[in-house]
Amino acid sequence: MNTENIETKVIEFIASKVEDADTSSITATSEFEELGLDSMDRVQLLFDAEETFGVTFETDEVKDFHCVKDIIDYINNHQSSSSPENS
Repeated sequence: MNTENIETKVIEFIASKVEDADTSSITATSEFEELGLDSMDRVQLLFDAEETFGVTFETDEVKDFHCVKDIIDYINNHQSSSSPENS
């Protein structure tokens, strides 16, 4: 999956999890606070994203996540590094 596809899928995923949000109101630069996500919402979002995208978020890395792009970059980097076709 390329970076653009990951971005689209992550935005669609987040829009499905955030009340009163749709894909047109969420961009890669949208901050979690702007989306009304508190720390517990973020934890649940990341648990759900792990299952959906097949990655494991490391606690020490995700504590610094503040916007949608942080999730996109993490998924892109971790899916790419584990994919044999990108070696």
